[in-house]
Amino acid sequence: ADVKARDERDSSRSAAPLRPAEDAVVLDTSELDIEAAVAAAVATVAARRG
Repeated sequence: ADVKARDERDSSRSAAPLRPAEDAVVLDTSELDIEAAVAAAVATVAARRG
Protein backbone atom coordinates (compact mmCIF):
# COMPACT_ATOMS: atom_id res chain seq x y z
CA ALA A 1 0.00 0.00 0.00
CA ASP A 2 2.87 2.38 0.73
CA VAL A 3 4.30 1.84 -2.76
CA LYS A 4 0.95 2.63 -4.38
CA ALA A 5 0.62 5.81 -2.32
CA ARG A 6 4.17 6.85 -3.22
CA ASP A 7 3.59 6.18 -6.92
CA GLU A 8 0.34 8.17 -6.87
CA ARG A 9 2.04 11.07 -5.11
CA ASP A 10 5.02 10.97 -7.51
CA SER A 11 2.88 10.77 -10.66
CA SER A 12 0.62 13.66 -9.63
CA ARG A 13 3.28 16.14 -8.48
CA SER A 14 3.59 19.35 -10.50
CA ALA A 15 7.39 19.31 -10.82
CA ALA A 16 8.77 16.41 -12.87
CA PRO A 17 5.90 13.97 -12.38
CA LEU A 18 6.66 10.26 -12.59
CA ARG A 19 5.73 8.98 -16.06
CA PRO A 20 6.76 6.03 -18.20
CA ALA A 21 9.12 6.80 -21.07
CA GLU A 22 7.47 7.31 -24.47
CA ASP A 23 8.79 3.97 -25.72
CA ALA A 24 8.18 2.11 -22.45
CA VAL A 25 6.41 -1.22 -22.37
CA VAL A 26 4.14 -1.60 -19.35
CA LEU A 27 4.04 -5.23 -18.29
CA ASP A 28 1.32 -5.99 -15.74
CA THR A 29 2.50 -9.01 -13.79
CA SER A 30 0.08 -8.68 -10.88
CA GLU A 31 -1.78 -11.88 -11.82
CA LEU A 32 1.34 -13.88 -12.78
CA ASP A 33 3.59 -16.09 -10.70
CA ILE A 34 7.33 -15.40 -10.84
CA GLU A 35 8.01 -17.90 -13.64
CA ALA A 36 5.26 -16.48 -15.85
CA ALA A 37 6.35 -12.90 -15.10
CA VAL A 38 9.94 -13.65 -16.10
CA ALA A 39 8.77 -15.47 -19.25
CA ALA A 40 6.60 -12.48 -20.20
CA ALA A 41 9.49 -10.07 -19.64
CA VAL A 42 11.89 -12.23 -21.67
CA ALA A 43 9.36 -12.53 -24.51
CA THR A 44 8.80 -8.77 -24.50
CA VAL A 45 12.53 -8.05 -24.68
CA ALA A 46 13.02 -10.64 -27.44
CA ALA A 47 10.17 -9.14 -29.48
CA ARG A 48 11.58 -5.62 -29.11
CA ARG A 49 15.07 -6.74 -30.13
CA GLY A 50 13.77 -8.37 -33.29
